[in-house]
Amino acid sequence: MFGTRFRSLAVAAMIASAPAFAVDELPDLGDSSARALSPEREREYSQGLLRQMRNYDITVEDAEVTEYYETLAYRLLAASGRTEGEFHFALVNVPVINAFASPGGLIVMFSGLMLAAENESEMAGVLAHEIAHVTQKHIARAMETTAEEALPILLASLALAMATQGQGDGAQAAMIGGMGLLQQRQINFTRENEFEADRVGIQTLAKAGFDPIGMADFFARLGQVYRVQGEQPPQYLQTHPVTTIRIAEAKARADGLRVGTTRTSLEFALMRERLRVLSSRDLPGLVRYYKDTRRDAQLNPTALRYGLALAHIRLGDAKAAKIQLDSIADALKGRLTLELALAEYERAAGLDDAAQQRYQRLLAERPGHRVVVTAFAQAQIERDDAEGGRKAVAALRDVVPRFPNDPVMHELMARASLLSGDEVRAAEAYAQAFFLRGKFEDAMKQLERTAERGDLDYYQRARIDAQVAQWRPVVLRERGAALEQARRQ
Repeated sequence: MFGTRFRSLAVAAMIASAPAFAVDELPDLGDSSARALSPEREREYSQGLLRQMRNYDITVEDAEVTEYYETLAYRLLAASGRTEGEFHFALVNVPVINAFASPGGLIVMFSGLMLAAENESEMAGVLAHEIAHVTQKHIARAMETTAEEALPILLASLALAMATQGQGDGAQAAMIGGMGLLQQRQINFTRENEFEADRVGIQTLAKAGFDPIGMADFFARLGQVYRVQGEQPPQYLQTHPVTTIRIAEAKARADGLRVGTTRTSLEFALMRERLRVLSSRDLPGLVRYYKDTRRDAQLNPTALRYGLALAHIRLGDAKAAKIQLDSIADALKGRLTLELALAEYERAAGLDDAAQQRYQRLLAERPGHRVVVTAFAQAQIERDDAEGGRKAVAALRDVVPRFPNDPVMHELMARASLLSGDEVRAAEAYAQAFFLRGKFEDAMKQLERTAERGDLDYYQRARIDAQVAQWRPVVLRERGAALEQARRQ
């Protein structure tokens, strides 16, 4: 998944200084007299960071996992009572236990953290804590002293961690070197604000129906495990220092708020195993893990069989996958997760008609459902014919406008439009996907080539011209930033 192009970028980051690394798209924050960013500049900053991460191909873009993660995050945001700002939530495929919030309300969780959480309340606790950092204006205050450095360092250490695949001394050097520098420059901020983020986050957890003890449990367990093993603490504990006093106070607050709350859900267990399979670089080893009867008793047996079924599907063993799915059919009866897994199995087994019938039924039951439409469109596109393209376009037409910042939706629309014979619509959709992934030159070239066509009608030409005019300042800024970075290096 992470190819040579990304690794070369990471190596370049090791050579260059962190602030000069791969942050060309982020707005220039100016001198110390202009460090207070306007809401618009904060929005540009967060959008730029998200596009950079997509450009590195490290964002998790599986529709089911994304839908679960975002639903949980917005549930917490609603419970916080502070929804006036703009928030975005991203999950990145980096095997490190970490999460962070950026200016503009972008909150990023690493896949390693979701996999390390033992229950839903633990993961929700981390998200609630990061949401509190934004809603309590901690990020804005921190930017008074770290505005020019914080996000460049985050991006640099993120890239370095991925260059080493999150393994071994290289990964530790990446995370300690980059994030450790950020930690030192924010140590006063963390000491003053971590307790407040705990207090507000715990209240948010309880209001959202999660067990408020989850946050303290997760921090305490991580600290204990790494102290016992004598290893370097996970990155999250380095940037969010945890003391016994802080944990004790968090648990004391949580104890009074636990009535009517829940620690976990089956959906969390299922999506955690889905993420484990999607992010695995050793599927045969993962199958052995799932089959090992000595594995942690804390893991949900239904979720384990679900994960094993997905692993078998990706290894091409449809028969073994069906055995596992049959074994959890009663436990997951009526759940969309099971229906989509069965459709995956049917496609892997060559039972295309059965898969198509299942998708059609799901579309009828859940019209406009993002996950169902995505799976259906992908299946139709795989048919590689005009009819499949037309069906995919029909399903996507009303859904894509609801998710204008999702590059996957635009890519599906582009591929489907091309199959159906609508080259202009395909070009526009590809351009949108390029732009959302930070590939600005590709986006502009796509539109400029399309604008040269002689068969455009008035509305197509007007739409393309307007998009080119909107994007041109961004592309010009990026060209200038690239030249400046090359000069400095």
